[in-house]
Amino acid sequence: MITLPSSTYVDARFQRLHAFAREILAICDELDIDPFIDGSVAVQAYAQDAAITIHDVDLNCSEADFPRLHAALISRGIRSEITTWHVLQARRDDLKVEFGATEFWMQDITPADDRLQFGDRTLSIVGLDDLRDLYRRGVEETRGLLEHRAKHEDCRRKLSLLDALSAD
Repeated sequence: MITLPSSTYVDARFQRLHAFAREILAICDELDIDPFIDGSVAVQAYAQDAAITIHDVDLNCSEADFPRLHAALISRGIRSEITTWHVLQARRDDLKVEFGATEFWMQDITPADDRLQFGDRTLSIVGLDDLRDLYRRGVEETRGLLEHRAKHEDCRRKLSLLDALSAD
């Protein structure tokens, strides 16, 4: 079982984000949607580095689940948008939980056998090697794009951290 560093839960913004993510995950439970986690939460969990900033929670599920998840979120007063780039975003104030379409973003990538303890929840998590591949793709996709410079640097830093974990 993988866990986030306990100091992660001390941060007030993360506490709000975590509570919002738990609310979204409860809706997923009601709809029998079993998302898996990747992104910064997964990087922080594997690296055990609480200094990694978590701006949002990145989950994955089938794009076929987006319409009913969107409707359920809206019915509960949660802002939700299905984007043209195969993503469903749930937002409240400055908080965001984002679902990537597994069929589009996670080709050849599956959850690891490991599970992530996310507060009181246990979630499937993308494997370390696959997470590294996702960040490598992110670095390649954003290379040289001025409007995505911050995203590129963030992906590059996280890829470097993940590469260092593999060398251990």
